[in-house]
Formats: sequence, structure tokens, C-alpha cells
Amino acid sequence: MLNRFVTASVAILALLLTSSRAFSENEIFDVLTQRGLEVAPQEIVKLSQPLLADDAPPAQRKAIETLTADRYDWKTFTRNSTNSPFLLKINGGENDSNRVGRQVDLYFLAYGPLDKLKIDNYLQEQLGIASSESHSGESGSARVLTGDDIKKRGLLTAANEDERWVAVESAFLGKVRINLTTHNQRTSTADSVLLASVADPRFNRDPEFPNMWRSIVVDDAGNRQLGPPQPYASLGSYMKATQLTEPLGALFIEYHVVFAEPHDWFHGANLLRSKLPVVAQDMVRKIRRNLNAH
Repeated sequence: MLNRFVTASVAILALLLTSSRAFSENEIFDVLTQRGLEVAPQEIVKLSQPLLADDAPPAQRKAIETLTADRYDWKTFTRNSTNSPFLLKINGGENDSNRVGRQVDLYFLAYGPLDKLKIDNYLQEQLGIASSESHSGESGSARVLTGDDIKKRGLLTAANEDERWVAVESAFLGKVRINLTTHNQRTSTADSVLLASVADPRFNRDPEFPNMWRSIVVDDAGNRQLGPPQPYASLGSYMKATQLTEPLGALFIEYHVVFAEPHDWFHGANLLRSKLPVVAQDMVRKIRRNLNAH
């Protein structure tokens, strides 16, 4: 999911609210970090709280250095380069093969104006980046649902410019084709932007934008075929970008994702740890280049 669903999170409109008020009003963020996401019956996974708080600039460097202490020094991790390192953590499935919940945490620095993340059409630009899958040979697509789409489904009783529904179709690690419609809620402060996203179960049987997955198989002739559709609506994530006081112009970007990995996706093979780092590296580089572009 990281290569597709989470990249969409980079786009946000500025509300210019105080930090505590802004994030407390993001209901999706609150659910994911406090109550957690039910990825399977009897299995609930909570996302971590953001590493950086908006109201503690003096503690920013210490928090980042503590996070990266075993891997990178400050100078290396904060280098202004497309190829600078990132930190990726993958959890889930190690000690209990019956558990399907997977949690991914990604941290990196990018350089560019925070205001660029507050432009409304930046969402569509990032979705354009997200819809290409260079590692699977399968293309994807992403669509922000229109006002008519939303109204037809009765999703909002009043206008709310800080919510979006996004229908995404993508190939995950070349093995699974996934369709999901996510409910996205954004909030921001003068020094940060945050977008939380969760698969909306109201689209489980939607005729246009259904939540489902299908296996990708290759026949004897080398052609890719899709298996029968299976229901799927177990994904939650949030992105937070925080303006740092040092280095000048740096943004600390953190992604936190939780999702279910049904056994039939990879049949017990641990593809996340072997393939996801390459996908994450590609995504991080694209975001860095995009933010630095004039």
C-alpha cells in the first residue's frame, strides 16, 4: 500500500488552526491512533502517534536523532539530496502466523516549501505520481470523487472542504490487484500538515468504486490474469509533514500505515521485507524531487 495509498496523503489544504485544536478535530486520525483499525475479527491495530509535536521545536532534533541513532548520524540523515537515507519499519506476522495485521512506518526529510503541501491541486499531482507502479509492470489509477459522486451516495450532509474520497486501483508488489475507496480528512497548522485516510466500508459493494482485491497470476503464455474479486476494506494511514527549525528549509515527513495481509496474497512468503524497501525508496525520491521542483 505504501507505494500507492500512502503517497496520496501528501496533499493538504491549510486551515491555519492551532496545533491541539487542528489534530483533535481530525476524527480519522483519532480513530487510527486511539481506537485502532480492525484488520480482522479480534485483531485491532493502533497507529503510532506522530514523532514530532508542533509545539516543541527545541526537541525536534533530539527526537529525530533518537529515532535514527542505530542507523544514521544527523548530518547523513538530513543531507539535502534526493538520495538521502530514509527509515522504514515493518511490523506484523513475525510471531503469530494467524495475525494478518501489518504496520509500516516511514520517516524521511525533504526540502521545499511547506506551503506547497497546502495547495489543493497538489493532491491530484501526487496521485499522478502514485498511479505508476514501476516495480510490478502494472499501471494504476487514482480518482478524487466529485461532488456529484459524493452527493449520490449521501456521504456528506454539509459541505466540508477538508474531506475527500479517493478511489484507487493499483497492483501491490506485482501479486495483488487492489481497488479501494478511502475517506481522507486533512488538518494543518502554521508549521505542519496532516492527512488521515481509511478505507470506507460504505464502498464495499459500490457498483463503481468497490473495495476489493484480486490475485494476479501469470498463465503459461506469460500473460497476466486476474483472479475472482474478494472483499477488502482493511487499510488506514496518516501522513504528517512538519517544518523543522533546522536544517533550514527541511520538512520531516512521517507515514504510518496499517493494513490486513490475507494469507492468499503471498501464501506465507514475506515479500514486504524483501520488496517494500525498494518501493519506499522510489516513492521517497519522487516526493523529494517534486517538492524541490520550481
